[in-house]
Amino acid sequence: MKIKLLYLICLASSLSFAQSISTFNSVNMSTYAAINPAVIVDDNPSGVNAIWNFTNLSSSTATTDTYASPSATETTNYPGTTLVYTNTVHTTSTTSKIYMKEALGVLSLTGASSADLELNYVTDNAVIGAFPLSYGYTNSDPVAGTFTSPSASGTFTGVIISSVDAYGTLNMNDIGAGAYSGMVTRLNTVQALQLNIFPFGNVGTATQTTNNYYDNNNGNLVFRKSVVNISVPLLSMNETTTVSESLLTNLLRTDSIIAEEKAFNIFPNPVIDTFSIHTSTPVVIESISVSDINGRQLLHEKGNITSLNISPLPTGMYFIRLQTKAGSISKKIIKN
Repeated sequence: MKIKLLYLICLASSLSFAQSISTFNSVNMSTYAAINPAVIVDDNPSGVNAIWNFTNLSSSTATTDTYASPSATETTNYPGTTLVYTNTVHTTSTTSKIYMKEALGVLSLTGASSADLELNYVTDNAVIGAFPLSYGYTNSDPVAGTFTSPSASGTFTGVIISSVDAYGTLNMNDIGAGAYSGMVTRLNTVQALQLNIFPFGNVGTATQTTNNYYDNNNGNLVFRKSVVNISVPLLSMNETTTVSESLLTNLLRTDSIIAEEKAFNIFPNPVIDTFSIHTSTPVVIESISVSDINGRQLLHEKGNITSLNISPLPTGMYFIRLQTKAGSISKKIIKN
């Protein structure tokens, strides 16, 4: 769980065609296949027009992402938090949480918690960046705070480096929701922490490298991988663990969904009050939801809806999620 928690804290022929990453988070209620640890995922390719072939994936369980506003207790424990991300493992119902803050358009991490480890960036939050982020973006930010576990408690200091370091083609085999082949942009984050316990001082390190792959067409977080090393000589600990997850419920590149995706059009876009959904082929919409760029679901309507009024929402960018029998489709809209 400690490794998973740290993990959670976590195209074109020329540069001018690189896609930006519109939001850090996944779509609310997205389900991911947890890739078996024995599977080797080669994510070394980087830069322009990279090609990633993750075609040997297998999975035995899944997780679901949800987002909510912080409770009063969470706001007290993690000052400044505006959004709480929860990851739930299906087979065990185990949950882990990431606490985030958006201020002046900048997204930061304020904390993380699970059954056996808590990280609180109370001294210095971990800044990711001001989305959208484009290829070539990089940011280095100092972090500091406290950690708590059943075996020890103390403080940590360190740095988190975030960069949009690659874009290109991602290929994945079918592990439950169809094979995937699409254009993606990658966000790489590297976090290096020094762990301190009184009266021993620095007792070890924790390092994490995470790669998130976002679909250029709809912005979905389609694959994520994290490699974490924890070294504490005082406890004779030196562990490295890799965690990878592949999107299931919002996987949008099967032939039937590609056809539906092309058939949908939202008009007008940008929108002021009400938008309409136009389809070039007969498609039954089961539900429609509207989320902000941080993944918070703001509106949800069931039924074969062909228009939606979003006048109560402030100006900005939003994601429209359309649920059909074939799957879900996400579209970006701008509200003026």
